[in-house]
Amino acid sequence: MKRIETIRELQEVELYISKELVRVCKENNVQIYLSAGTLLGAVREKGFIPWDDDVDFCMSRPEFEKLMQATGGKIGEKCRIIDTTTDQTYPGLIPLCVYENSYVRSMQFKKDENLKISCSIFIYDGAPATKIGRFFYYKHMYLLRAKHALCRADFKHVNTKIARKVGPFLSHFFKEKSVWKYKAKIMKFQQKYPYSESRFVSTNADSDAKNEVFLKETFEKPVEVEFEGMMFPTFSHYREYLESVYGDYMTPPPETARNPKHGFIAEIEDEFYEKIETKA
Repeated sequence: MKRIETIRELQEVELYISKELVRVCKENNVQIYLSAGTLLGAVREKGFIPWDDDVDFCMSRPEFEKLMQATGGKIGEKCRIIDTTTDQTYPGLIPLCVYENSYVRSMQFKKDENLKISCSIFIYDGAPATKIGRFFYYKHMYLLRAKHALCRADFKHVNTKIARKVGPFLSHFFKEKSVWKYKAKIMKFQQKYPYSESRFVSTNADSDAKNEVFLKETFEKPVEVEFEGMMFPTFSHYREYLESVYGDYMTPPPETARNPKHGFIAEIEDEFYEKIETKA
């Protein structure tokens, strides 16, 4: 195993996973999209944001289930999908496409969860039809997510100031083993509004879900954007999405804010870099 020393080295592995995931989706007629910070990088940088240490995709729940049924979660020779609704060993909320023979220790969690280098796959479910309904729904989801985080997070390494300030105190009232109870509640609550019956959709289990609510008909229209020299799919309303989540998204943040979101220790099998050197 080789230790990954730089963010760019990590991005090389994530790009490999991304290409494999998109390839398998295309082969099985499954719609998947670039999302979040990766989509922002594609639009603003035509590739990775230099300090971004993760890759984000999204897809509707019906498309995700179609992919799992077609592949059993196997993505090419080296990767597989961790389905959070069925996996009993992973306490996270967002499905992952992982590189099997790799290792990641994320500093944002209390314990070493023996994770792997991965790309996140945010799942879109139905959202409440009215603004007041969405207000109360996402308030409740926020509380569930907060309780889940208080069981799992190391608040010295989280992103928000308020979490770093109050998290260490509040976490004393939550047992680590309760993470599974709150995960189960979130997995159920995120599907309260069936995708097929909903006019609006969002990534209900994500922290930014209230800003990611859009009409299903625009979400289901794919377009392509350039990312790292290739064309990747995304949803048709991507500019409205980026403005809703990031504001003035074409203006990079000040240099003092250009920091990786997650601290990490990562390793990858030697064979991965041998393949890259051979291709070069």
